[in-house]
Amino acid sequence: MTEQQIINGRRVWIKVEPYHVDRSNPNIIPTEYFTASYSLQAPSAAEESLPINDDNGKPKLFESPVAALSYTEKKLEKML
Repeated sequence: MTEQQIINGRRVWIKVEPYHVDRSNPNIIPTEYFTASYSLQAPSAAEESLPINDDNGKPKLFESPVAALSYTEKKLEKML
């Protein structure tokens, strides 16, 4: 899912994608998280969006698309 937002007067595109986690025990949940990335230009096949990473430089995992979108919006409000 890609959503267009206006943050601090700038147009941004936030992309939220599912991220599957392989568990040794499939009964441990969640097995699916979500990641977020953003772009300051309209998405195209040639341009990649910038990922939202955790403190270790790995993609930050969210338990829902709403959490991913909300976190990214707040982070971008501080950055832009």
